[in-house]
This record gives sequence, structure tokens and C-alpha cells, in this order.
Amino acid sequence: MEGIVMKIRSFLPVVMLAVVFVFAGCKSAEETQAGPVDKTLSVQETKWYETGSTVNDPVIYNPLEAGDVVYDDGYYRIEIESVNEDVIVLDVDGCLVEPNSDGTINLRAESVDEIEIAAGESIELVSQTMDSGINLIISYE
Repeated sequence: MEGIVMKIRSFLPVVMLAVVFVFAGCKSAEETQAGPVDKTLSVQETKWYETGSTVNDPVIYNPLEAGDVVYDDGYYRIEIESVNEDVIVLDVDGCLVEPNSDGTINLRAESVDEIEIAAGESIELVSQTMDSGINLIISYE
């Protein structure tokens, strides 16, 4: 039994070293590329109210850098938390949620604080209101 324990103890550092080598080159989603990233983020806003809606042209941001504010209407604010070629992480301030699959708004859902969008993907955020509000379509290309 003592021989097995000694073999395990001598083998353990080798396993730990192998794990370090495997994960040392992996980028986390939170990792920010140094300097601006030459990718495009578009934010299209639709304001809706009881009598209709207004669809605004998308606002295009390029290059992208952590700290850039990409949406601020006084009620809702979205800022780039981190960005690299593969993913962008946005910090969301205000009561915005992802809509339900049928397009309705869950007024009891917990609002989004942070959202991650992979390159080539889009996401929709909506205000948690009933009388008027906004829809945002955010795309990372």
C-alpha cells in the first residue's frame, strides 16, 4: 500500500504541470485585447409607445475598446466591459431583459447586468415597461 501512495505522490506534480500547459494558452471570454479591436458593433433602437413606434437607423461602432459607451439615453446605458476578436462583453445599466421567445416581455425577470455576444451573433434587449419603451438589437461582427 505504501508503494502505491509513493507512486501517486510522484505522479501528481506531472499531472498538475500537464494541466497548466493545456490551459495556459486558453483565452477567457473576459480577456481584453490590448488596444482597439477592429470589429464592428451595431446598436439599432426601436422606441415604442401606445400610438406607434419609431425605428432608428443602427449606430455603428468601430474600432471597439473596453470603456466605450455604446448606448446611453438617460435611462439605459451600455458600455463595453471587454472585447477581443471572438467575443464582446457588455455592461448593462437599467432594466433591460431579453424578450420571451414569443416576443412578450417578462416584467418579473431579473434585468441583465452583463451580456456576452460572440462574433457574428446578435442579441435583443427590451425595456421592462408596459406603456412605452425600447427594443435594442445589438450585433457583433
